[in-house]
Amino acid sequence: MSHSDRIRVDLQLIADMVEPGTRVLDIGCGDGELLGYLTRSKDVDGRGLELSNEGVRNCVAQGLPVMQGDADRDLGDYPDGAFDYAILSQTLQATNRPKQVLEELLRIGQKAIVSFPNFGHWRARFDLMFRGRMPQNPNLPIMW
Repeated sequence: MSHSDRIRVDLQLIADMVEPGTRVLDIGCGDGELLGYLTRSKDVDGRGLELSNEGVRNCVAQGLPVMQGDADRDLGDYPDGAFDYAILSQTLQATNRPKQVLEELLRIGQKAIVSFPNFGHWRARFDLMFRGRMPQNPNLPIMW
């Protein structure tokens, strides 16, 4: 594996679950790290959905097919079973209607893969308790 093919550990765990040559929707794809990796290393037919302008620009700059959209509102536009995998990585905590988003994932994908930050970790709990804010780090750079 070359240095350019290395991705975050959590994304590698997700990538390891995805079969080569499948259809993948990466919801909240951010800068396209996972989507790009899957496209290059697993030859998937991948699509992304990303809310932020910056994330969309980063994906497009890499030649990744991505649409700007909101997981809370726009997943209903996808047909049933349109993808082999619907992936929601480090995004569920940012949705307003998580139950609806999860139901949409299960409708859109034959399989759904969901990951979320460990807010039970002592640093996250410390920030919330003593600073009154959600944790911010390289994997969760957005202040909320």
